[in-house]
Amino acid sequence: MNRKAVTLAALLLGFGCSHATPKSDSPAIAAAPRPAPARGVADHANENIAAQAPNRDDSDGNAIYFDFDSANIREDARPTLQQLGKELAHAKKSIRIEGNCDERGTTEYNIALGDKRAREAKSYLERLGVPGKRISVVSYGSERPKYQGHDETAYAKNRRDDLVMK
Repeated sequence: MNRKAVTLAALLLGFGCSHATPKSDSPAIAAAPRPAPARGVADHANENIAAQAPNRDDSDGNAIYFDFDSANIREDARPTLQQLGKELAHAKKSIRIEGNCDERGTTEYNIALGDKRAREAKSYLERLGVPGKRISVVSYGSERPKYQGHDETAYAKNRRDDLVMK
């Protein structure tokens, strides 16, 4: 077999897979393991870019953080969003909210969760009076980790929305 076929077979069999199964309301669905998605060349290219990204800190912009498998705005994130809402109310700037996840979960699940996190922050800012047309959202899933590592400390820093003023 060629290298691509071996890689695809390993991915399909879940070889080396450490993905967490997302929560579900249905016990039958939650108990069934989710197969790892087949990954294409583009996925591997993004993975390589993310792996080479230097560790970043909060000095590259504002960020708010989320609990595992959650898109709920935490209490410790509210002051950051409230301050940002005040700044946006008095300036003609706009903002891009970049939803991110830790590496656990499938690619599709992490993209969806990152999007949900970004949209929750957008809704919060809109409730503060920021016009929705000045807020854009994007989800990077787990493709842009802030910290490299495979422990809870790294995971916690990667479960975030980056708030980028434009």
